[in-house]
Amino acid sequence: MKTGWVLALLGAVALQSQATEKAWFTVAGNPRDPAVDTVQVDPVAVATTPERKTMYVRVSRATQRTNWEGVPYRSYESQVAFDCRARRAEYLIATYYMAPLWAGTPHTTTDYTDKPRPMLFRDVEPNPTQRIVRAACRGVAG
Repeated sequence: MKTGWVLALLGAVALQSQATEKAWFTVAGNPRDPAVDTVQVDPVAVATTPERKTMYVRVSRATQRTNWEGVPYRSYESQVAFDCRARRAEYLIATYYMAPLWAGTPHTTTDYTDKPRPMLFRDVEPNPTQRIVRAACRGVAG
């Protein structure tokens, strides 16, 4: 009898874990190819107000890059605030990885909430910035 209860509990925990995983939508690139620039968005907003949305965006770069502070990375996961009235997006928090495709242990997490950084995807062609902003802000006032 206890075995059935334990198995049911384990099954419920496994389902909850799967339900909380992000369902990344690939906007550019290929999430299985470390040699290309890849941009993905979690389409489920973290927070929404009449003029603003907060969502997760992650990027894997074909070659090593450096951020605004000179921190090297190959990929990062971030929380982004979309200002739908101004039609722009800014990084609030970013976690950087030395490996492509978000592999391994992150080496730096930076909180930009006091001084948000613009989401630009420099050197990614075609650049998906405005496409992501339009999609994120669809149906939001502004």
